Amino acid sequence: VEWRIRRYRRLTAGVAHGDVLEVGGGSGANLNFYPLESRVTMLEPNPYMARRLQKRAENLCRSISVIEGEGEDMPFAAASFDTVLTTLVLCMVSDIDQVVAEIKRVLKPGGTFLFYEHVAATSQLGKVLQTGLNPAWRWLTTGCHLDRDVEQTIRTAGFRDFDFHRF
Repeated sequence: VEWRIRRYRRLTAGVAHGDVLEVGGGSGANLNFYPLESRVTMLEPNPYMARRLQKRAENLCRSISVIEGEGEDMPFAAASFDTVLTTLVLCMVSDIDQVVAEIKRVLKPGGTFLFYEHVAATSQLGKVLQTGLNPAWRWLTTGCHLDRDVEQTIRTAGFRDFDFHRF
């Protein structure tokens, strides 16, 4: 499905600036999109994926920092990053509220939180389908929650001025 989401990687990683933190770097799918002048740190909880991520960065001649760690307890000082980014990660974390609170904590004042995530449906039929499919989907995808209300979580964390586009 990468060809379908390339546009959204450009709209997130492609506009990241300054000191950037990507939470859940995974396979490094965003590496091609970061501006060359950005300084990228990737937080990855899976040691295997962290090694794979570092290797991919080396293959692309990108200098990045890969830190093994959880989004719920980020090993960074407050106000460390100009940009924090998540793409298709918030559905997988154990405690989404804590991860978003940590994102807010590590962002510099006036910093930017960029995200591309699937979200809870707004229609009644969509909600029923997501709720019904969620147990099997979580098992098949090793933890993805189809029905998380990402927008509400972000608002509850105290983010106020943001653009949120549903599609």
